[in-house]
Amino acid sequence: MDVTAATWVVALIGLGLISLLAGLQLVAVFRPRAQWTIENVYGGSPDDTDPAAYFAFNQATAWADPFLWAPLQIAGSIGMLLGERWGFLLALMASVPFWYTAVFFYFWDRDLGSRRNTFTYWVVVWGMWPAFGVIESVYCFVRLME
Repeated sequence: MDVTAATWVVALIGLGLISLLAGLQLVAVFRPRAQWTIENVYGGSPDDTDPAAYFAFNQATAWADPFLWAPLQIAGSIGMLLGERWGFLLALMASVPFWYTAVFFYFWDRDLGSRRNTFTYWVVVWGMWPAFGVIESVYCFVRLME
């Protein structure tokens, strides 16, 4: 498959986003109850809800993201840059959690009062993840259908 400028953009943004996420989540794996982790990775506060549920929910994604999702996205991005069909397929698969998990966090943040009605929240904290996921999904699907 041809490697286009769009392929480079999608693959590199995917690598950048998943590297950021995996790095933050690795901090949460090794320091799950640290105040920095609560403030900068999880958001909200365990005092806003049942602390056991708060940590269980956040630690589940802390383990899943760097060990399940990140390898899939990294392999997909590399495969795309190599022009391999399997790379576009893996990237398509890896695009789903970008927008799927945004639904969970949309309700989680709303119900726990973590959501902020600011540009930073809607674009950086929440919005860029599902937006990229949809773009990557559509791009990879279209390329695979060629």
